Amino acid sequence: MTESPLLQLSDGVITRDQLPLISQVNVSLEAGEIALLTGPNGSGKSTLLTALAGEKFLTSGTLQFGMSRRNEISLKELARKRSLMLQQDDALDQLRARDVLELADISPAIPQYAQEFVSNILSAESIEKSIGALSIGQRTRVFLAATAIQNSEIMLLDEPTAGLDTGGISVLAEFLVRHSLQGHAVLIATHEDNLRAVASKEFVIAEGTLSVKELR
Repeated sequence: MTESPLLQLSDGVITRDQLPLISQVNVSLEAGEIALLTGPNGSGKSTLLTALAGEKFLTSGTLQFGMSRRNEISLKELARKRSLMLQQDDALDQLRARDVLELADISPAIPQYAQEFVSNILSAESIEKSIGALSIGQRTRVFLAATAIQNSEIMLLDEPTAGLDTGGISVLAEFLVRHSLQGHAVLIATHEDNLRAVASKEFVIAEGTLSVKELR
């Protein structure tokens, strides 16, 4: 018997500001898969990630996590199944980086490889600062660390290399590969090519529709 995808959206319509933004949305993420989500600025990459996280913007279609539909999953269980990293989250600006990490710590056990990633990606000087006081690169590192701590089956990442130097990108790429090898899935919204080498397929938003192509 074939296992269900960790995440699947069928015949989705994504709406923002009461207007259809992306139609014909079909997304499937399998265990062990890393995929890219690309498209021009303003095309709806962040909005689609939020919809796939089961939060908002999905006005029609069927969203499933494994065998369960979104409306069958509690918020607590949803937090265990998927993590969503957005570049812009005004609700977090007044929190310290330490507070954000503590809020993300819902996993009963954080794998050793994830602990190592957090240690390598996060600078000690950022911990006590508020998110709003951090540079773009520092914010990215805090949000990536929080996502790793959540240790979810599905990672939805919005521009996860924003502000990162070459070393940071390398550390992130290694972590994502190790995370996927544990049977997790990763979807990366990006306009950069610096994580393309670790991805197996690419979802492309163009003129309000979503297509997919295999990368290897």
